[in-house]
Amino acid sequence: MAEVSVSYKRDLGLVNLIMLNAMGMIGSGWLFAELYASSYAGSLGSIIAWLLGGFIVLMIALTYMEVSSAFPLAGGSTPIGEMTHGKLVGFIAGWGAWISDIMTPPIEAIAMVTYASAFIPGLVNRHGILLTDGYIFAVAIMIIVLLVNLLSVRVFGNAMSILMIWKWLIPLLVIVTLIPLAFHPANLTTYNPFYAGYHGIFYALVLGGIIFSFEGFRAAVNMAGEARRKDYIWKSVIISLLLVIALYTLLQVAFVGAVRWSVIGIKPGDWGAITSTSLTNGPFARIAYDIGFGWLAVILLVDAVISPGGAGISYAAYPARIFQSMANYGYAPKFFSKLDRKGVPSRALILGFFLGLAFIYEFPGWDLLVGILTSTLVIAYVVGPASINILRRTAPDVERPFTLRGSSVIAPVAFIFTFLVIYWSGWPLSGEVVIVTLAGLLMFFFLYLLSGNEKFSRNESYMFFLSMVVPFLFSLILVLYYTYSWPVYVIYIDIVLFIVSIYSYLRLSGKTDIISGSWYVYMLLAAMILSYIGPAAYGGINIIKFPYDFIADGIIALIFYIVAQATGHRTKSLEDYVNTSNE
Repeated sequence: MAEVSVSYKRDLGLVNLIMLNAMGMIGSGWLFAELYASSYAGSLGSIIAWLLGGFIVLMIALTYMEVSSAFPLAGGSTPIGEMTHGKLVGFIAGWGAWISDIMTPPIEAIAMVTYASAFIPGLVNRHGILLTDGYIFAVAIMIIVLLVNLLSVRVFGNAMSILMIWKWLIPLLVIVTLIPLAFHPANLTTYNPFYAGYHGIFYALVLGGIIFSFEGFRAAVNMAGEARRKDYIWKSVIISLLLVIALYTLLQVAFVGAVRWSVIGIKPGDWGAITSTSLTNGPFARIAYDIGFGWLAVILLVDAVISPGGAGISYAAYPARIFQSMANYGYAPKFFSKLDRKGVPSRALILGFFLGLAFIYEFPGWDLLVGILTSTLVIAYVVGPASINILRRTAPDVERPFTLRGSSVIAPVAFIFTFLVIYWSGWPLSGEVVIVTLAGLLMFFFLYLLSGNEKFSRNESYMFFLSMVVPFLFSLILVLYYTYSWPVYVIYIDIVLFIVSIYSYLRLSGKTDIISGSWYVYMLLAAMILSYIGPAAYGGINIIKFPYDFIADGIIALIFYIVAQATGHRTKSLEDYVNTSNE
């Protein structure tokens, strides 16, 4: 484990951590996810999807609670992955968390601009896509978010506490207003309550923004190095997550119950068409206006600035700390490992700012970003379920403020759920996640190639760099000149990685980390190949049909979990941590 010359200030108490978690979870998700979830799953289907999504995230969060409270390290998934399986897993986990968190401030900025278009014309088109003025507005929001995060940790935490009061009051106001005064029971019973069957429920988890809405639970994990006490980490996550699950479920009930079909101009029960109506640019605000609650619509328009703004402020901090942690462990340039005099990773914050601007340019709509953000996010989620029982075996003497009972069952169940979330994203989105992951591996090995980092030999760096570039160029040629597409790339890269892994095991100095971490890459590839050959409802070619696709997914995910447990070991990073803790 690399030496860190500057440590974080442990200024965050229990209330601050609860605020941070809830702040991240009450962002643009509550403003838009109810709309998109109901468009995929219908009224009752979307409510079930929220409960299922909350259960999935809770299972994953429980595994993180023991791990992060026992090993309170800034950066979350990166150090944990390295301590159980070595450098390769540490990088992939950190990369997934970093990329998904980099996307979050942009998606929150887009949400703010989209709602603002209700009273400032010319910001977005009728499909919710940013226009020129909208881009300018979004960039201004990103600049404000950057400046707030360049302040000290204490100011950051206090800002969250102030904003949190508002962020809880407004959703609660919507619930207590719409459910008793505007609820239509027929929307839950008569008008196509399960719009697309079970497929719609699972699609809503990913493409509807449900899993995305809960991603804030990782705030205390990523900020673990700044918590005053270890036990604050798990307490803050569980409390905030349970509260937000209840809040989102009630908001979904309020939304679907208040839809007026005649007002929005579509056939009753045609939930899939509601994203092409006036609801798209401000679901709750538009409903409030349509049913005569103009005062509530005005409040919601104001909240559309505050709620996403608070989440954007939170999430600009997290990727900076993840990337700073990655730099400490040699996965990113050392330039980004430095903290400023206030203990803030300002260099990593500025990098995240510019990358966020790039995402706004490439994905200028809320629904354009949410699917790939969620699928990338679960790459990092895998580490919690995979590591909890390994660390019990390899570091039994480390104090655990929170011990998860039943981890032998909960951990594999949570692991299978992470696998399924990738699968439920459908094809071709799952293939895009493969590309994002492999792009990270290219950076990982290319950095070692340039720096001559002692963790990898120069020959290893050359070999891995070429092993990633060659299949990419091969697939690019096929795409440009023939009718082949990404399935060829996925299969080819799978073969190349298999050969590379075997060669590395036999010949290279880094074979332990490579072999113990290769399951991670193959697991992602397997999930995406399964989505390609799965049911047509998920964009697949319908080779494996329901329910056999779920059976196959569960068995394959369980196999990868068993392999992950077998390859986990007491790494040098874990040894260094234990020795440092005992000093």
